[in-house]
Amino acid sequence: MRRLLASALLLVPLAAGAADLRWTYASRWSAIRAPKRGPARSIGATNAGCVQGAVALAQAGPGFEVMHLGRHRYFGHPALVEFVRRVAARAAAVQLPTLLIGDLAQPRGGPTPTDHGSHQSGLDVDIAYTRPIQMLQKPLPAEDREGLQPPAVVDLASGKLTAAWTPQVADLLEIAAADPAVDRIFVNARVKHELCARIKPRPAWLGKLRPWWKHHDHFHVRLKCPPGSFDCRPQPPVPAGDGCDETLEWWLGREPRIALAQRRAAGPRLARAALPKQCRQLLR
Repeated sequence: MRRLLASALLLVPLAAGAADLRWTYASRWSAIRAPKRGPARSIGATNAGCVQGAVALAQAGPGFEVMHLGRHRYFGHPALVEFVRRVAARAAAVQLPTLLIGDLAQPRGGPTPTDHGSHQSGLDVDIAYTRPIQMLQKPLPAEDREGLQPPAVVDLASGKLTAAWTPQVADLLEIAAADPAVDRIFVNARVKHELCARIKPRPAWLGKLRPWWKHHDHFHVRLKCPPGSFDCRPQPPVPAGDGCDETLEWWLGREPRIALAQRRAAGPRLARAALPKQCRQLLR
């Protein structure tokens, strides 16, 4: 009996500890349907954070349409929603196609069950490079946008640009990257290489474009920590220069494919970054 009692007592803190971690599960965060009221704050890092006072981006607006509404990931810090509206308006002003907007964040941020390691603190947004050619000048109904995969501007198998790449894609990237609120933009390495080769002299905004795996059909914008978000944890600064150097050449070789395969193999063993304790309050 004493042994049984001792064993039971040892299990109590373990069970309590396990229950205590449930607030960090992606399923808890994705089940929430409304933002947490309060002053707008991005908390933690983009890959381990949350957002208070988030606002929803409209399903469609001047110059933009939101895809995959069923995911319920069209929320962000007000600075992010204003950024999307601002870029859409500037793109429309120079006759670019209506933007297709992908995921922002969940209503209170936090980890998502699928697709992302980041998009947690309300400062990330995915934007398609372009629209389906048959819908360049036509609006897409919400139901057609639900399962839409935007046209790829890079063929991942060959590593070459596709017919969907046009000068308008470069114009859109310039509009987005030149915005002072932007910290960095993740693009396919072939996209970065094309811009490095074509744009002379190279502008300062080119350095914000950072090569990353995939990103062949959309680019991923990340904003700087907004004013008032004292618990926001920024990434290390983007390296100085335009990024059209040997680091870009690495991304165009075989090594990234090998590294990606290793990341996928290690996926279940990779530890997720811990959420800040402040995020727990957002679930209440």
